Amino acid sequence: MIMSDPLLQLVCATLVLLVPCGIVLVAPRSPLRLRAAIAAAVIASTASVVIDVVSSSVDLAAVVFDAAGAAAFAASVAILATPQHGARAAGVIASLWAVLVYQPVFGAVVSAVPSTVQLVFGAVDFAAVLATHVSAATVLAVLSWRTGRAEQAARAQESIPIPRGVLAVALLVAGGTAWMLGLERVLSESSGRIVLNSVGGLALGVVVWLLVAQIAGRRSGPDGMVAGFVMAWGALGTGVAFLSPAALIASVVLGVASGAAVVVRARERANRARRFAIGTVIAVVAGGTVLAILADGFGMAATGSVALIAGQLGAVIGVIVYSIVIAFGMWACLAVVDALTPRLGPSRVR
Repeated sequence: MIMSDPLLQLVCATLVLLVPCGIVLVAPRSPLRLRAAIAAAVIASTASVVIDVVSSSVDLAAVVFDAAGAAAFAASVAILATPQHGARAAGVIASLWAVLVYQPVFGAVVSAVPSTVQLVFGAVDFAAVLATHVSAATVLAVLSWRTGRAEQAARAQESIPIPRGVLAVALLVAGGTAWMLGLERVLSESSGRIVLNSVGGLALGVVVWLLVAQIAGRRSGPDGMVAGFVMAWGALGTGVAFLSPAALIASVVLGVASGAAVVVRARERANRARRFAIGTVIAVVAGGTVLAILADGFGMAATGSVALIAGQLGAVIGVIVYSIVIAFGMWACLAVVDALTPRLGPSRVR
């Protein structure tokens, strides 16, 4: 077993924690959201460490990196879920997602070479977007039905200064790039391409989102820039190490444009959280399709086979089905929480 580069893993572990910092800059304010995010991060990182220890991992640096990633993504889910569900429920949602959905899917993607996802579906997922994007988006989409549409639509949108939005995107790009580079575990000849594709692709995703919103005649502020970043990450993450510049552009443009169209074309009173979740999954599917066609050396353009296209789609469907099943269990858990705390009412306390 090849050990990871300790310095690389620790630096990337630190930088990946910038992801929830960037998201919180553009998220609606809530007095309890940080508490919920921190609680979810602690639970997620603890679960990650326990799982790595139980699996007899002796690569301490990789254990730290995996735990930092789990913490960052759980905190991000908590922050994103707070506007619709409230901080208390958002913390529960993020914690349960991290333990019951994220960890199993992440393990299926990165725990071995070849990975379980590759063996079962024949799919490629370099940056584990099946875990970070598809599973999270599916759970949030299912649970978005817990709250009323009218209540969600009636909440006033906070005006976010452009400089804060730019800072948020910068933090997100740094964190996202660190995650994709850190998953390589060691510096290699692919590291340069990973960094360039990550930075360029994530920045391009923001531009594509703004253009789609402009074409649709919808006003898009810093929160839209972050949405473009998230969808770009999903679109390029499956094959960030295997995409030429042309393939990278095609992946990000197709992925973000497809996902953004779902959001910006929705009616004003539509549930934006649900639309955003669905758009994120569409971005991942579009990016994975481009990877399956144009990936260096093993895409359909090089092999003439459509097997990878089917594998990419099959893996997404498999994770969606699993996430839906767990999401309904989480729904039941939240109902129990509501029943046990009648004085607070439904678990939407901000």
